[in-house]
Amino acid sequence: MNTFESIREFVVPGELCDATDRHLRAAGRDGNERFVLWSGVVRDDRLFVRASHCPEQIAYRLAGGLCVRVEADELHRLNLWLYEKAERLAIQVHSHPTKAFHSDTDDAYPMVTTLGGLSLVVPDFARYGVRGPRTALYRLSSSGWQRLSQTDARRVLRLED
Repeated sequence: MNTFESIREFVVPGELCDATDRHLRAAGRDGNERFVLWSGVVRDDRLFVRASHCPEQIAYRLAGGLCVRVEADELHRLNLWLYEKAERLAIQVHSHPTKAFHSDTDDAYPMVTTLGGLSLVVPDFARYGVRGPRTALYRLSSSGWQRLSQTDARRVLRLED
């Protein structure tokens, strides 16, 4: 399977959700966005997230807003880890200072590039965490990132307690 298009459910353990919240909030305290990546293994039509990754990243405050950049060496290190552990990068999680939406930068420079992969955007610098009521979930299709309804998001992404 080269894509995630046939995955009907992505399952994320609670401790990885909690660790992600800590990373996003730490950056938010300094007024910065942050990316956290979730990888896992596919079993039938489900993907089980096994690890979260908070790659070294540089935060920017630009006239048009906030963004982060992950350098090539760090991406290479992550790709080696994924290969050695036989895991696949499936979900990108990142924070925004206010509303949860996919910006033009998010669309143009994603970390997850496999069709069917997910992008979880967490508002308010993760004040309410990845399980918060105003998070937004997007899925990558051949026509770009598509926002999922809350009903579809709950069906596709299972964030455990």
